[in-house]
Amino acid sequence: MTDEQIEQLAQRIAKLIINNLHEGLIEEFEPNEEEELLAELAKCMTLLDKYLQAEQYEKCEVMKNKIKTIEKKLSNL
Repeated sequence: MTDEQIEQLAQRIAKLIINNLHEGLIEEFEPNEEEELLAELAKCMTLLDKYLQAEQYEKCEVMKNKIKTIEKKLSNL
């Protein structure tokens, strides 16, 4: 993902959190499917970066495929 896409993802996550705080739902917060997918996407992107820096390319390929799967699920919501 590009820096611009990462920034858009971060803004989208922040907006979801702020909306939940604004509505007073944070105490009873149970993430919906989109929020769970976004959290998983962020985790995979972090791991991908870690594996790239460590030059563990097989693990990078696994993360890349997982990221594509998550992005596809998000686009179908």
